Amino acid sequence: MIRRSTSVSALFIAVLLCVAAPAAIQAADRAPTGTQQVDATPLNQNLLQNPGFETVGTGTAIPGWAVVGGVRVETFGTRSWPSPAYAQKWDGGLRYLTCARGTGLVRQTVNFTGWGTRTNTLLARFNANVGGKIGHKARVAILITGADGQQAYKEKVRVFANSNHYVRAVTTLAVPIWATSIQATIELLPADGAARCRAVADTLDLWVFPA
Repeated sequence: MIRRSTSVSALFIAVLLCVAAPAAIQAADRAPTGTQQVDATPLNQNLLQNPGFETVGTGTAIPGWAVVGGVRVETFGTRSWPSPAYAQKWDGGLRYLTCARGTGLVRQTVNFTGWGTRTNTLLARFNANVGGKIGHKARVAILITGADGQQAYKEKVRVFANSNHYVRAVTTLAVPIWATSIQATIELLPADGAARCRAVADTLDLWVFPA
């Protein structure tokens, strides 16, 4: 009886190892390889400061962001749309970014360190909840810079097909070995021929993760 129990236990353990092995192999394939420095930029998390514009600045300043042109932060409920209920539906917090006359943008640059000796691919993805009047637009862009001035760039312009409805604006770019900083930009744009910009953005995310 003791020998049979031992054999059954051994068989059970073998089965568990067989089941777990493919998942472990898949995780290993997706993990960055090479030497990771202790102070390496973290992966799989939002790298932006004040990504939902919840921290209020003075005047036209937006903490964590460089502001260019006619954009500002407003509180949900300031206008009929987006409403506080809409903010709750989209996890939008209390505030959002909006444009006034013409156009405007905000950008933020984060340092990228500790992954220069990896042997597989990392991707940077920047996305935001955007919306407004039909035909108006939002542009999201990633600019990656190296110590010697190398640059890689990608952008996506999302034109709103419906009024007063959030959609996702997303752009993704492979992170080169030489990368030392990643800049995320979102620009709110009026519809073609429109004198005023009617667009909003909220809940911005910049992630770096294994391909």
